[in-house]
Amino acid sequence: MPRLGPISSFARLSAFQSRLVLALVAVAALFFVGITFSPLSSGFADAPDRGPGDVALYRAEVDRVAQGDDYYSAAARELHARGYPTRSVFNWRTPLPMWLVGSLPDPILGKAFLGLLAIVTTCLAFAWLMDEAGSVGTALGMVALSGALLPVVLGDLFVMPVLWSGVCIALSLAAFGTKRPTVGVVAGLTALFLRELAAPYCLICLAMALWQRRRTEAIGWLAGFAVYGIYYAVHIVCVLPRIGAHDVAHSQGWMCFGAAGFVVSTAQMNAYLLLLPQWMTAAYLAIAMLGFAGWKSNSGQRAAWTAAIYVAAFAMAGHDFNQYWGSMIAPLLAFGVARAPAALRDLLAAARLPLSPLRATAGSSSSAR
Repeated sequence: MPRLGPISSFARLSAFQSRLVLALVAVAALFFVGITFSPLSSGFADAPDRGPGDVALYRAEVDRVAQGDDYYSAAARELHARGYPTRSVFNWRTPLPMWLVGSLPDPILGKAFLGLLAIVTTCLAFAWLMDEAGSVGTALGMVALSGALLPVVLGDLFVMPVLWSGVCIALSLAAFGTKRPTVGVVAGLTALFLRELAAPYCLICLAMALWQRRRTEAIGWLAGFAVYGIYYAVHIVCVLPRIGAHDVAHSQGWMCFGAAGFVVSTAQMNAYLLLLPQWMTAAYLAIAMLGFAGWKSNSGQRAAWTAAIYVAAFAMAGHDFNQYWGSMIAPLLAFGVARAPAALRDLLAAARLPLSPLRATAGSSSSAR
C-alpha cells in the first residue's frame, strides 16, 4: 500500500477522543457545505460579469510605469479615473510589484519571473511533502498546489500583488520545511514587501523564532520589519499629497464579518476549484484544516498556525469583492490537503474502526512528526 505519511498528533488519542474529533470534522464539513447553499454564501471571482477590476487597474499602472511615469503618479491617475476609493492610505498599494514589472524591458517578463518562482516553490514543496506527507499525500498536495499556482501564467493575473505575495509565502514555508531557513526568511519578508497582507505570516515566523530561541532567524525577521517600517513610512509620505478633499472612501469599513461564507470563497481561489461548485471548496477547506490540525512537525506547525490565523482574519475582514485575497492562502491550503490522508488514517486507527488497511498502514509508519 502507498505510504500515507508519518504519524500525526492524532495517533495518541483515545478511541473516544478520536471518534469525537471525527464527529467534529464531519460537522464542520457539513457546516461549510451548508453555508454555500445558504444566503450567507459569498463569491465574486466566478460572477458572470464583474466589469473591469483590479487586474485591469494594476495592468494599466504597470503600462504607465513602463512608459516612464513614476508609480505614484500612475496609481493616482488610474485610481481616480476608475472611481476607486482613495481617501485612505490603505487603498493605495505599495509600489514594489507594479514598479518591478513596469521597469522590466517587457512587462511580460514579470510573468516569466513569477512562473520561475512558482516552479522553485513546487520543487521545494515536493521535497518537503515527500518527507512529511508520504507518497499519497504528496500526490494530492501537488495536484492542489498546481491549481493554486496556475494563475501565475493565466492572462494578466501576474500583475496582482496578492498573487506574488502568496507564491512567496508558499516558497517560504517550503524552504523552512526543507531546512533552508535563510531562504524562508528572505521569501517571507519579500511577501510582506509585495503586499502587507503577508504580515500575519511574518509575525508567526518571528514568534516561533523567538519561542524556539533561534536568535539569528529572529534578528533577520526583526531587521526585515524595521526596513519595512521605513518603506511603508515613505509610502505614506508619497501618498498623502495625492489624497484630495473630494476623494471618496469605502462606504463600509474592512470589518465586514463575512464569517464562513467569505472564508469558503477565499479558499476557492484555486484554478480547479473555481471550475467546480462551491460546496466542493467547502469540503476541500475542511479536509485541509484536518491535515493542519494533525501536523506536529515544526514546519507543519508553522503552516498550521498560518492557516488558522488567516482563516480567523478572513472570517472578520474583507468584502465579497476581496475574494482574491484567497490567493494568499491557496498554495498554503494545498499543504494541508497533503497531510490530510495521514491525519485521517491515524484518527480512524485510534478510533478502532473496522478499516484494517488504514490501521495496517498506521502501524507501518515509524517516524513521528
